[in-house]
Amino acid sequence: MDHFIVVLTENRNLGIIASAYFAEDNEGSPSLVLKEKVNTHSPEQHKKFTFTTEQLTVLAILDQITDRYLFNEFSKDTSIKQFYEKLDDQKLEDTIRPHIEAQMMACLNVLAQNPSIKIYLKDKKYSNIYKSDRLEIYPQKVDPIFYFKLDEKGINYTLKIKTETEDVSLTYKKPIVISHSPCILLIREKLYRFENTDSKKFVPFFEKSSVQIQARSVATYMKTFVAASVKNHAVNAEGFNIVTEDIKPVAKLVIAYNLQQEPILTLEFVYGTKSHLANSKSNVVVDVKEANEKYTLIKHKRDDDWEQLIIKKLLDLGLLSLEGHAYYPKGYGQPYEFYPIINWYNLNRTTLNELDVSLSDKSLDKEYYFGESSCVLNTSKDGDWYDLQMIIKIGIYDIPFLKFRKYIIAGKKEYELPDGKIFVIPEEWYSKYGDILTYAEVFGNKLRLKPIFHHLTGKKNNTNAEVLIQQNSSTVPATLKASLRPYQQQGFSWMNYLNNNGYGGILADDMGLGKTLQTITLLLNIYKPSEHNPDNTHPISEGIEGFNTSNIAASLIVMPTSLIHNWLNEFKKFAPSLKVYVYSGQKRLRSKEIGNIIRHYHVVLSSYGVIRNDIEYIKHYNFEYFILDESQYIKNPTSKIYQAVSQVECNKKLVLTGTPIENSLTDLWAQMNFVNEGLLGSLPFFKKQFVHTIEKLNNEGQKEKLQQLIAPYILRRTKEKVAKELPPVSEQVLLCDMTPEQQKVYEVEKSGIRNQLLKTFASEGIEKSTFLALQGLTKLRQIANHPKLVDEEYTGSSGKYNLILDHLNSIINEGHKVLIFSSFVKDLELIETQITKDKISYSKLTGSTTNRQKVVEDFEHDDNCKVFLISLKAGGVGLNLISADYVFLLNPWWNPAAESQAINRAHRIGQTKNVFVYRFISVGSIEEKIMRLQEHKSELANTFINSNNPFKNMGESEIKELFS
Repeated sequence: MDHFIVVLTENRNLGIIASAYFAEDNEGSPSLVLKEKVNTHSPEQHKKFTFTTEQLTVLAILDQITDRYLFNEFSKDTSIKQFYEKLDDQKLEDTIRPHIEAQMMACLNVLAQNPSIKIYLKDKKYSNIYKSDRLEIYPQKVDPIFYFKLDEKGINYTLKIKTETEDVSLTYKKPIVISHSPCILLIREKLYRFENTDSKKFVPFFEKSSVQIQARSVATYMKTFVAASVKNHAVNAEGFNIVTEDIKPVAKLVIAYNLQQEPILTLEFVYGTKSHLANSKSNVVVDVKEANEKYTLIKHKRDDDWEQLIIKKLLDLGLLSLEGHAYYPKGYGQPYEFYPIINWYNLNRTTLNELDVSLSDKSLDKEYYFGESSCVLNTSKDGDWYDLQMIIKIGIYDIPFLKFRKYIIAGKKEYELPDGKIFVIPEEWYSKYGDILTYAEVFGNKLRLKPIFHHLTGKKNNTNAEVLIQQNSSTVPATLKASLRPYQQQGFSWMNYLNNNGYGGILADDMGLGKTLQTITLLLNIYKPSEHNPDNTHPISEGIEGFNTSNIAASLIVMPTSLIHNWLNEFKKFAPSLKVYVYSGQKRLRSKEIGNIIRHYHVVLSSYGVIRNDIEYIKHYNFEYFILDESQYIKNPTSKIYQAVSQVECNKKLVLTGTPIENSLTDLWAQMNFVNEGLLGSLPFFKKQFVHTIEKLNNEGQKEKLQQLIAPYILRRTKEKVAKELPPVSEQVLLCDMTPEQQKVYEVEKSGIRNQLLKTFASEGIEKSTFLALQGLTKLRQIANHPKLVDEEYTGSSGKYNLILDHLNSIINEGHKVLIFSSFVKDLELIETQITKDKISYSKLTGSTTNRQKVVEDFEHDDNCKVFLISLKAGGVGLNLISADYVFLLNPWWNPAAESQAINRAHRIGQTKNVFVYRFISVGSIEEKIMRLQEHKSELANTFINSNNPFKNMGESEIKELFS
């Protein structure tokens, strides 16, 4: 019968290691026959042997010291043979042997609890082992005990092993070191395990009973070896005292430098004369005191509860734990600087003093000021300006704020005080007063600020659009051919207030709440035209007197081309007395003389493309109002459209949008800077102060400040908040199983994209990989709808299409109308093919549709037209489709705003039916992950009033996970 045994033997490459064998025990024979080495990696191959749980545990441990494991873990060579040929003593000692010895200790720990598993020592010269070579494992881990005797000759000490019953001497017993650290010793067929001791302490006593330290080395030896022994082990002392005391510790923060030579804070806990880095492992402290050649070693335990409390307090005060004992103020990325450290300390100095936490700055090459500072800002109205009185106190010094102006504007951190110390300007001063100093003007020794920038003073200000509405209600013009809803009346009042005070604004109401009507009301109030003016569609021609007799210049409204007819119809319907000129089309006048025509009208309608191309003509006329509809078109401040509209001369500006933020806060800056230039500072300033701190660092203080800055000039109402009379929207996600053939196509494509991504990440980095991921994402989205979108030859079906057509037929049979939105035109074409076969009447709107208004009217007014196929990009804005009460969204996208706009085509003012929204999602596809990530995309927009780049702010691991 074969027996499972563990054998210790000398390996020529690695030293002593343990292996598992099957051995045959022949009765009457003094030896065991080693029949076979156990396969530790795949023990199931030994089908004739049934392993116990304990044996399998041993095999799992020993598998980590096999040649195969060590080669895979520690070598880049091509073979195990080459690995051992190149293995040098230093790598073996520093890296590989410590790993082996940790596993050896783990193995003996299991065997000590399971004596039925026998362990033997094998001489490497013999193939078999003798039964007498069996080893016993002492069941408990043991510790050394030191015997120190101090007298005039010096220190004499010895070391023994302390067991439960005796102190065992090592001398002349020929111990064998099985493992160095942790130490395992074999003494006369018995294995002893030492958890916190290495073999170097034992070796001197293998051949002699004691060690003598000369008198001249006593002082050093007591402070090092003896103190360390008292700290970690049992000590029997003669000639000096060992006492245990409680010592009150103190905490110390030290400005130090990391491996990149960046300043950080290290936390130390000081017990008496000993300092310990935070989170260091030693829990016992030993102080050595000497008086008149008499030594006392004071031993005390570290107060772990107190240390952890200090660490928690520091984290609560805004420190970020880097690793172990290293800390740095939160909210700052690398490279680290010491300015935030000083700012943090000065800000929390009082609390740190209460905690008895000190700061050491000996590593700094300048003498910096650590102490209290304050800046108090007072403002007073002086005509059209605000006078700013700012008083700075730094310790004993009162310093005029003007002296700091150039430092803060330039971003300089250090200001030299009269006593030569360096004052680090607090970071909050830059965010709190940087804007003020950028826009304030100097008059003698005073700073003055224009009213539009008053919010930059940081004074508690509850002024926002809603407050302005309450304080400035306006009368609706009698010539308006509509009744405004209460919130529309309030929106008009807000715009009128901005108009009267020379400010620009952003009307950011939800789609469908009537931004167009509110704007028309404002223009009626400005021009106050007579009811008896000629029809507003009548063109100006030579000899005909102008329509605009108000002595107020015309106003320009710019929009996407597709919305011009909608605006024109709204003016005809609600304000026929306002005369409108459409500056669009191929036959438009392209001349600087266009002003001679414009001046006869109240309102000019044009498109972004026309203004971009004709800016050299348009910029010569000074408009009263310049209004942008769907103003997210100018969200990129470097675009030609933004540059063009910035050249238009006008007295006031207004923009309309349902999505003021699509990708980034930069979108908001572009639109707000257009209507109120300079309110949010320059673009570099805005990116530094707000985009970085809010989008990257999630700084709540900067969020609040930005909200306060823009609050009076932006009005945002949601349908849920103000249009409570609208019927409810019911939204439902319909999960679709892909057909087997569709699933196969999807998985093959996903695998190929993932493999290509991994290669690109490794060779070309994240930027190139992001482009590749976007391509792959689009392809997987298309397959999740129908593989035919990417493969014309595909003949199978689509689970999603089957479900779409089932629901579509049922809804049409019940007499309802349906809007079907997709990101892909080809997606709509597949649906179109099927409903044409089924003889279902439909309308269709894509980017190539030229008769946009007609297809809209056909759908709205023809009861037989039940389906409207719409591409998400072409139909996201400017459509009023309230005859529909069902909305199909065929594929999700990252920007939730795009879907909201689609839903708002049907769920808007005038809708009387309940609206049902179905989102079709293919199970197990990229669409499910998009749905989960959508939840995180709208937070930014919701905070400051949605994204078309799904990989913005995503790291490598997140992109890989997307395609997992």
